[in-house]
Amino acid sequence: MSHPFKTRVGIVGGGQLGKMLIESAQPWNVTFNILDAPGSPAERYADQFISGKLTDENAIRALAEISDVITYEIEHINVDALREIEASGKKVIPSSDILAIIQDKGLQKEFYAGNNLNTSPFIIIDDADESVLNENLKSLKGEQLVVKSRTGGYDGKGVQIMNRTDISGNSIKEMLPAVIEEFIPECLEVSVIVARNEQNEIRTFPMVEMVFDPEINLVDFLCSPANVGSEIQQQAADLATKAIKALNGIGLFAVEMFLTKSGELLINEIAPRPHNSGHHTIEACYTSQYGQLMRILLGLPLGNTELHTPAVMANIIGPADVSGDYQLNGLDTLFSTPGAQLHWYNKTETRPGRKMGHFTVLADDVETAIQNMKKIRETLRIVPVAQTGNP
Repeated sequence: MSHPFKTRVGIVGGGQLGKMLIESAQPWNVTFNILDAPGSPAERYADQFISGKLTDENAIRALAEISDVITYEIEHINVDALREIEASGKKVIPSSDILAIIQDKGLQKEFYAGNNLNTSPFIIIDDADESVLNENLKSLKGEQLVVKSRTGGYDGKGVQIMNRTDISGNSIKEMLPAVIEEFIPECLEVSVIVARNEQNEIRTFPMVEMVFDPEINLVDFLCSPANVGSEIQQQAADLATKAIKALNGIGLFAVEMFLTKSGELLINEIAPRPHNSGHHTIEACYTSQYGQLMRILLGLPLGNTELHTPAVMANIIGPADVSGDYQLNGLDTLFSTPGAQLHWYNKTETRPGRKMGHFTVLADDVETAIQNMKKIRETLRIVPVAQTGNP
């Protein structure tokens, strides 16, 4: 492409991922158009902002008309509208076919099984028929099982870990249609981000190790590099790459996996976009996940994904007792810590369990970064606006 920076990029969704994608390309002066509700974090960065629902066909068409390439930062959008745009010759990255698979956790699991991609044993339940449910449950092992809604779930929503004896047509009817998987005990949850461009270049980012908040099922913090051997890291990169090749994927993908006690890697889910498990790459890698996606959208060669400094990324989550207007207190420790960097998403309201921001801590080793992260967390608080405290 002779003038890649003249490409007009349209993003379906204007949340924090869209915001950070735009920030990554600001040195290049790329034009960005955004579709989302007013007040979205990326709105102030957009050259043109279309106010509308992410499922609105007309709004997505309007975005396509003023853009040269379309991408998205959330899965819950109108895939049929994207198919129509592709049929007209407009580029959508990743493709609508991939999004259709990712939107349905049942199709995802069947895709893994059909392409010999390691994943946990599962069954698909589409209705509340008790006899069919009980018969199918016999194929799964373990006293605990994971129930996932096939569509609509995100950030831990639509997922429940249940005792086998508590699963019935009535108890899971609000989650139907659903996938029920074997629960993997005492596993390590890891992620590998894969980038692939139209020239068939493929790069993987170093594996990260994720620690989850057990109450809200969200990433609490992650470490990079992961505390596993180089052989496992290579196996994870190979499995992630195999999955994206099987999808025929062009774009940026986060492949989340379980590492079992026996050392087996099992794919959990794939996200076809920048991901929470890659936020640290902004500071810790030569090319961030956002910079890599921009290279793909603009037709440029992929960048170096090496980790140049060990890092820990911690999410800042809306507390259970605060909703609505808010302020962030206790910033002194963060801004006094060498290697710490805050990313604040500027969401207009906080809600329990909502991702409000994150911070990354770089250090000479992961252990030091974790210690510094914990010190920062001792003071950092989201509080109601009426409450006073340290700035």
